[in-house]
Amino acid sequence: MTEENERAAGGGRGVDLPQIAKTLIELSHEENRLTSNLIKLAEKRTEYANRRTNNADVRTHLAEERNTLAKEQTRASRKSTELSEYRTKLSDDRTGMARKRTDLSEKRTALADRRTSLADERTGMARKRTALSQGRTDLADKRTRLANDRTGLASSRTDLSCYRSLLARGRTELAFIRTGLAFTTFGIGLMRYFGRSQWSIFDISLIVIGVLCTGFGLKNFLATLKLEHHFARKLKHFFVP
Repeated sequence: MTEENERAAGGGRGVDLPQIAKTLIELSHEENRLTSNLIKLAEKRTEYANRRTNNADVRTHLAEERNTLAKEQTRASRKSTELSEYRTKLSDDRTGMARKRTDLSEKRTALADRRTSLADERTGMARKRTALSQGRTDLADKRTRLANDRTGLASSRTDLSCYRSLLARGRTELAFIRTGLAFTTFGIGLMRYFGRSQWSIFDISLIVIGVLCTGFGLKNFLATLKLEHHFARKLKHFFVP
């Protein structure tokens, strides 16, 4: 722009001033536009610089995360290595347990054979036990029949004992009647023989005692007689062969 101004100034004096002024104004506007463009470029450059700074921060953050992930991966690798070693140890233990299981299987086979032979022996003994159980059942049936017979005999014996007690009771009551009749007869005989005297009270007492004994014995004997008829009907099958 300075060279163009110098050329315009030194090129000739015949150029009019308004044209020069207009040219200068246009140059000034052009300079202003260029300055504005420079400012815009500077702003864009600053914006790009800020973006680059932000990107650098993001990249730094990503780098830190990558380092963290690398550390985690390293720890995971170590744990994987430890787990691999532990798995190897478990594999060895499993192999040892498999050997033990094989030994136990062999022992189990031997025990199974032994169990089979014992089962055969048990079957033979079970058959013998069945035969003995059958014999025992027969003996139990005989014992049951004998027990039933014994129960019937015991019941008959009990009935006979009751019947015997009843007969003894009847005998006692007949003794009461006989004694009462004897006292009554003796009292009446004394009164008829000696008549009325000072001993008449004794005679009357003998008669009263005899009547009471006879009445008591007769009353109980009638009840006992009914029971005797009942037991006689009950024991009819025992007395009749």
